[in-house]
This record gives sequence, C-alpha cells and structure tokens, in this order.
Amino acid sequence: MLYKGLELDRFQEEAIAAINRDTSVIVTAPTGAGKTVIAEYAVEKCLEENRRVIYTAPIKALSNQKYRDFYAEYGDKIGIVTGDVVLNPYAQVLLMTTEIFRNTIFDDIERLQDVSYVIFDEIHYINDIERGTVWEESIIFAPQHIKFVCLSATIPNINTFAEWMQSVRDIDIETVEELKRPVPLEHHLYFKDYGIGDVKHIAALRSRAQRHGRKPRKPDPRNKKPVKGLPSDFIETRLVPHLRREKKLPCLYFCFSRKGCEANASALVFGSQLQLLNKKQKAEILRQFDELCVQFDIVEEKKITEFRRLVSCGIAYHHAGMLPTLKEVVERLFTSGLIQLLFTTETFAVGINMPACSVAFDSLEKFDGIEFRYLKAREYHQMAGRAGRRGIDTIGYVYAQIIPEYADSGEIKGVVAEKIEPIESQFNLSYSSILNLYQKYGDDIYDVYTMSLSNHQNRVRVANLNKQIEKKTEKIQTLPEPECIHDGIDGSEQIQKHYRHKRDIEKKIRRLHVEIAQVKSETRKKKQEKERVKRLNAVHKKIILLQRETEQSLCEGCQHLQTCTNRYKAIRREEERLQKLKKRTTIIENDPRQQIAARLKVLEELGYIEAQAVLPRGSTASHIYGYEIQLTQLLFSGVFEKLTEDEINCLMVAIISEPRKDGYFKRLKNERLLDLLSAVSSEISFIQYLEVKHKVTEITPMLELRLCTAMLAWSRGCEFDKLEKYAHLDAGDFVRNFRLVIDQLRQIRRAMAGHTALVDKLNRCIEKINRDVVDAERQLRIGQESLDETTAADGIDTNESLPIAPEESDDAETESAVLLSS
Repeated sequence: MLYKGLELDRFQEEAIAAINRDTSVIVTAPTGAGKTVIAEYAVEKCLEENRRVIYTAPIKALSNQKYRDFYAEYGDKIGIVTGDVVLNPYAQVLLMTTEIFRNTIFDDIERLQDVSYVIFDEIHYINDIERGTVWEESIIFAPQHIKFVCLSATIPNINTFAEWMQSVRDIDIETVEELKRPVPLEHHLYFKDYGIGDVKHIAALRSRAQRHGRKPRKPDPRNKKPVKGLPSDFIETRLVPHLRREKKLPCLYFCFSRKGCEANASALVFGSQLQLLNKKQKAEILRQFDELCVQFDIVEEKKITEFRRLVSCGIAYHHAGMLPTLKEVVERLFTSGLIQLLFTTETFAVGINMPACSVAFDSLEKFDGIEFRYLKAREYHQMAGRAGRRGIDTIGYVYAQIIPEYADSGEIKGVVAEKIEPIESQFNLSYSSILNLYQKYGDDIYDVYTMSLSNHQNRVRVANLNKQIEKKTEKIQTLPEPECIHDGIDGSEQIQKHYRHKRDIEKKIRRLHVEIAQVKSETRKKKQEKERVKRLNAVHKKIILLQRETEQSLCEGCQHLQTCTNRYKAIRREEERLQKLKKRTTIIENDPRQQIAARLKVLEELGYIEAQAVLPRGSTASHIYGYEIQLTQLLFSGVFEKLTEDEINCLMVAIISEPRKDGYFKRLKNERLLDLLSAVSSEISFIQYLEVKHKVTEITPMLELRLCTAMLAWSRGCEFDKLEKYAHLDAGDFVRNFRLVIDQLRQIRRAMAGHTALVDKLNRCIEKINRDVVDAERQLRIGQESLDETTAADGIDTNESLPIAPEESDDAETESAVLLSS
C-alpha cells in the first residue's frame, strides 16, 4: 500500500486497516519504525469525513512540534491546547497534552461528543510513576463512542494491556505488533580510555583497569608477570574520533545531567579544538543560526556568542535548563543535518522526530531524584532507537560509555538486553479526580478502582499468589509433625510450649543480670559490702530457681528433642512464608481502596464532601488539577482578595516550586508577605496533619520560597537577564516555573468564574508574568508566517482544562560531568 508516496510496512497497513474498520487500535513498534504515519492517516481520514480528532502527546514540546507539522499541511483546521498555549481551540484537529484531555473529560465531557478519534502518542507513558494515572483515567472515563489510536514503543505485555483496555471500552480494540526495526542497530560498549568492544570484553577490561588504573602506567622492571594485551577483536580508540573517522555522524550523545551536556560540548570545541564541518557547512550553519536568533529575538541573550562558536564546529547541546527558544533553534539546526554531534538529556528521545546515524550514552547510570541507578531496558532502547535514519542508513550504531574498573556486567547485560520491562499500572487518583468521581458515583467510587489496569493486573497477581498459598498449605500438611513420647501429649503443642516457656525464662534471667549490675553499681563503697552480698545472693537464688523451672519441662533432656525441634522449626518456617504471601495478597487487594478512603476522609474533615454530596469547596477543587487543596483553602479564606497581583504571583511560585538544596537565592524581606506565607504554611501543615492521621501515602508539599524574590522582580517588570541576581537558576527553569504559575492561575480563573473582581485580578497577574521569553504562545507563533490571528488564551474564556503537565523530567542534575577527549 502506498501512502504519501511511501510504500507502507506490514504493521502500518494492518493499523490503517483497523482504522478503516472504525475500531480502536494499539500499535507497538520500535522507536523510529514509522508509527507516526498511522496517526497522520487517522487525522487525514477524520478531516476527509469531517469528523473531529484529538492528538495527545506526553510533553508540550512534542505537542508543539506536531502542531507545526500538521499546521504546515492543513492550516487553520489545526488547533492546540496546552497549559501554556491555546490556539484555535475549536479546530477539527486539536493537539493537546494528555492531562488536558483527562481534565476535559472531568470538566466538560459534552465538548467531546463530536470527537471521533483520540490519538495517544507514546502510550507507554502509562508506566510513568508520576503521570501514568492520567492515561489510565483518560481511557476509563472517555465517552464510549470515542475510538483510540494508541502508539507505543515495544510493550512486552501488550495482550494483557489490550485485554484490560477492551474490558473498559465498548468499541472493539485491535492490536498490531512490530518487533523488527527498519534500520537494524549495532550495540557496542565504549570502555573509557581504552576503546570499543562489547559485553564479552567487560571481565578482561575490568581486570586490566583494576590492576593498572585507567591511565597506562610505565612497565615495572621488577614485575616479571607479562601484561595481557587487549582482546584481538577490541578496537583501541577514542569514541568521537572513531565516529568521525568511520562516518557515523551525526550522533545524539545522551548525558544524564545538564552540566554534562555543556561540559562535554565545551571540552571538544574550546579544549580539543574539534571541527566537524567544512567551510561551506560552517558558513551555512552560521547563516541559519544567526537568522533563527533574530527570528526568535535571542541575539542579545547570554551564552549566544559561546553557543555560536559551538555550532560553527557542528557541535551543540540541548537540555531543559536552556531557554525554550534556544532549544527550538537547536532542534531546527539538527533537523537541517548540519549539527554533527548533539549532547542532550533523555527527553530528546521522547517522540520528537530527530533521528541520527549514531547514538551514544555518556553512562548507563543516572540519578533518578533519589539514587544513582542503572537505566531500565525500556529507557535504554527508547534512546538507542534514535539511531539509524530510515532511507539514509543501512545500520544504526549505539555506543554506551562505561568505566571498566567499576563495570557491573550483570547490570549492563540487563540494560542492553532485548528483554524490555512490561508496563505496570500507576493508577493513583488525585484529590480533584476523586472529587469529580465522587460527584458522579458517590460511595460507589470504590467500584471505579475495579475498572483500572492496576486492578486488572492485580487480579492476575492475586491469582498467582493464591496458587502459591495453596501449594504452601499443601506442603505444610505433608511435613512431619513433632511426636511426644508421653501419652496424651500433643507433640507440636508441647514443643511450642517448651520453647515459649524457655524464652520467657531467658528473658527473666537477662533482667536479673541487669539487676546484678545495678546492685554492684549502687553498693560500690566498702561499708556497703554486707548489703551488696545480701542483695546479690537474693538475685542469684532467683536465677537458680528459674533454671530449675526449665529443667522441669517434659522436653528437657529428652533424646527426641532435636528431632522434634527440627520438625517444629520446619513447619514454623513454612507457616511464616505462608503468612507473608497472605499479607501480600491482602495489601494488593485492599491498598488502592484504602488510599481512596483515606483521601475521602481528609476531604470530609476539610469540608469538601458530606453525605455523598460535594460541597462548594469540593466543587472548586474539582476544577483545579495540581495543588488543588492548598489553593482551594486559600481561595475560601480570602487570601487572594487581600493580596496585590505581585504578591499573588509570589505566593503561587512558592506553591508550585520544587525544593532545591543547592544554589544561591535572595531571601524575601517583605515582612507583610513573610507573615502571610507563614500563615499559608500553617494551613498546609494542617492538611499534612490530616493526611498523616488518615495514612495518605503522598503528602501535600510545603511552600518553597527560593524563587519568591525572582518572581516579585519579574512581576514588577524586571528584565529576564537580571533574574540571576535573585536566584542562581538556569534560564529554562525560570521560564518553566513562571509558565507553571500561569497555568495554575488560569485554572483558578476558570474555577472562580462568576467572581468578576477576582477573575480580573487573576488576568492582571497573568499579564505581569506572560511576557517576553515566558510567553509560550509567542514562541509558537514565530515562524508561522501564514498563521491567522487567533484569540489568545487570556483574551477569551475557552472553558478549557489547563492543568499542570510537567514538560520535561531531565532537570535533576548530577554533581559532575564526565568530559570527553578527542
């Protein structure tokens, strides 16, 4: 089958056939296999049949890219709604984050009545610990007439996933699975300071590195032992020169810290003077870079001069700490094929269609916010899948850097293996989701859990555990029991009684030994000798009596004691294992329901629900997604009316900011504002008290004041490049946090519709923040010369759901970056 001049692969044809049959379809295929074609076909079909379609993506960057791609082809038939941008929200094809879709289901489900298809790009995000529940809730609660096109990287348990999805959807669901890549990959390990090999070389290189260190040492004439050479099939080389020499550029080089990205790029350009472009290419990339910087109005921004030097060598970096506009410049330059080596964090692997000839990993370990750990196989293959450009490369090359003396061969084999972890449910209803569902279902809300993927998977787990319990019970029944030689005495009861009594005696004797030490301490003086002897004798008599008590046991001195003991311990050991299995079963069956019950109790004590009814506070909180309890408490206590616009913005940034232990920040000195923030903290402390009381697992976070002075300055008109005086933060982090505040303010504005004075004040708050580089809509409009004038999000009441949707998860930094050598 031909589509847009391309001969389709089998899996693409099968998926398109399912769409033509008007069924839902789940498509799993390796990264870069061509899943996007299926989504494009679904969009085109809906346009031809004058039906609406929604395209959801896990991150805003991917939503923006898809918007530009579709807009270039279909013009004003395309719209976008994210937490940052609302353009043409009633368009026939609407791009949005998955959070927006879920929130629309809860807020105004009638707006989805004319939607035919919803496309879930990167559906394996349902496995994401923090956000996976959003995909699950969307699938469960979306109107039943909606059909889904679910696109995913490889899902090992696709049949289980499809079974669950079919159990909650009326329309038939078909599955299409493709395991073969159009461009096969070669996986290699780069042993730092040694060269290129693979898993089989780990032991030899580790031994050599541990013996001689990474840096070659001069031979010791006293050492008679010969030095083993490197394996014959091992390539001694540095990585980047190898890629250049073997014509395996361009390369996406994944680092797991921002500092690592910048340090590696700078080391090659400013340290090693590496040049990857010829004169013509250099002139062309500088022309494009300068034009894009003018277009995005970032010519005067810091680091632009330094960045220009990097791109002139065909090298760049890309991470969440950069200005969003500069990131877009990098993306466009990489798409042009002129950037030969791009150091980037892992979010570049999510959805954005920018493949390369090769992919390299700075490490196979990363810091996940809690600890350093090896990558999961899914994470590795998601990034590795960017290697190999279809129609250009016959093979894609993947290189993972390891430090040989510390290499764990078992862990490394697990990462690079083809066996990918199955997806697991992360179903976890937030307060706002619970309120929306409670409004609809009342006390039957617990039945909602039975519809979740979690419950579907747990049924299988419980069934397996019950089989283990049955086998364990049968095993216990076959074990020989203790047999007492005395008539009429139950052997098991007697040996149990014997050891219980023995433990009691030993405990009492230990206490008496403590008493002996106390007596000696209290009667140390010579004149107290008689008293000491008298008291010690009394204690020793008690010990002797207790020891005699032990000897009176029927088991003491019995020739069968050891046999009975071994049998008793064997039964006890298996019974303890049986109890652990039963406890695990109970937890799996009851814990999710208990968490829903715990949150309901908190909501009831706060006055959000009562007698199966949602009260005014609950109704307000149900329209706010993220920080809903804190914000609702403040709204109903009149805090927002008391504050100025600048102070509201300061409060909001304290609510949405995540705690940071490092970096300078200017402390807030406004006494009035500090007193108010202290009162807000007390309010949050009370919420936390209720959550602890009712055993809620995820506790509401406290305020974080590090960005308060920076937000106050920005809200009062400060220039962007002056913000570093108030906090040492990457430019991209300032933008991201300020946009999150705008997102939350828009949600509050929607929830408080009808309160004209407050809505007007919130509009002014948004205007004070949403300017220059923070204005996401402005960034999206740049370069869209034919874009019709569309009403901005702040200019109309779209009634849309605009939740917090964390754009990128790569902003956790490690302490050090490993520099590359050329």
